This record gives sequence, C-alpha cells and structure tokens, in this order.
Amino acid sequence: MNAESAGRSWLRDFHCGFLLEGYTLTLVRGLTPREYLARIGAQPQEDCDGFDDFIARDREFQDDQDDWGDRMFVGAALVHAEDTDWVLALEINGGIEIHTDAMKHATRGTRGVSHFRSPNAMSLFSWWEEGELRTRFEGPLHREGSTPDRLLDLMRQTGFDLETGAYDLENYVALAEELTGVHLTATMLEDGAYSTGTVEIPTEHRTGVVIDTPATRQAPRTQRTISVRSATRPCG
Repeated sequence: MNAESAGRSWLRDFHCGFLLEGYTLTLVRGLTPREYLARIGAQPQEDCDGFDDFIARDREFQDDQDDWGDRMFVGAALVHAEDTDWVLALEINGGIEIHTDAMKHATRGTRGVSHFRSPNAMSLFSWWEEGELRTRFEGPLHREGSTPDRLLDLMRQTGFDLETGAYDLENYVALAEELTGVHLTATMLEDGAYSTGTVEIPTEHRTGVVIDTPATRQAPRTQRTISVRSATRPCG
C-alpha cells in the first residue's frame, strides 16, 4: 500500500473493521438526502444522528425481518465537495445498487458512484451518469457498462494494476474521490445526520439469508445464516 492509499486506510479500521463485513457507499451529486431517498423509492424512516444511531436502527430493522434481504435499510447524509454538495448513502452489506433500478433513477441529470464490499470480501465499483451505467467492475480487468474503458487512466492513477489485476480497497475510495471531488473521511460517517428509508428488493434478487440472532437460533431453518456484529464493541 503506498502513502496515498495509506491515507484512506481508515475504512479498514473504522469501528474495529466493522465495514469490512459488508457495506455499500454511494455518492450522488446535487441531491438532498430526502431527494435521494425519494428517487430510489425508499419508504421513509426516522432520522439517525450519527453512525452508532444508524447501526442500531439498522440492526433493529434487520432483526424484524424473517429473511435478510427482503428490504434494505439505507441512510443518506449531505457531504461537501469543493464545487457542490453530494449525498452520501450508506448501507450495511447492501444491494440496492446491484439488485434494483435505484441508481438509474437517482442519477437522472447527474452523476453517481458506488462501491460495495460483501462479507466474503468481493468488491464492486460502479459509475453512473445521467441514469446510465457507464462502468462497473469487481477487479480492474473485468469491466462492463456503456463505456467500460473510460476510467482506465484514472484507475491507473489511483493505484489499480491493469496488468495483474491487483487492487486494494483504498483504490476504490481513491477512484470515487477522483470522480466526485469528495474526500471521504471517518468523520463524515461517524457524525453524519442520516435521513433513512427502506427499499424493497425484487423477489428474484432476495438472498434467503437469515440474520443470526438469539431468536432465530431457536428455530429450525434451511436458509444460510450470517452473523451481525455490534458496531460499537471495543477493539482488541
């Protein structure tokens, strides 16, 4: 990891690595949080004051679901770049961008980027413009979208190895910064004033995963379970 990438490594350490167990971060230019949630068809929920409050509400929401993935809980906060405001959207695990038309609607007349990491460390980056998926890739060698090669120069500049396909999580954060002008920081996530909502995932994209909680451990089931860890447990 080079010095520039090291400056973005906070994402790995944030709340003892909590986000490494799965997150989606999305930036869309020029929208307020409520405008973003309305565009993606979210059912409004109560506002959350800061990351801890958001995580607690997300946990409550997921515990109330029989099957993880029927609906996703999303928070949206206003952040600032040098020339304009952006909305920063956060999901724990996530899937709205992949499994719905949310970004198509959210980016009408504007730009959006999203980066996702799954619990099994699969990462995905997407760039949207004017409601169109321009570039999406997991690793830098396998790209899709209407302009799959448009970001190649920026990808090289932000540390992606286009020869071997090697990359780090920090490269996704750096590429998002190049496309948005938003320098994402831990403070933005920690102190964000989140407007929140829930988005229904179409049936064909639901996972059938059950949240591993004391209640669900008592009932026999055939679905795969995942563990949801507290975001506020002590490090170490």
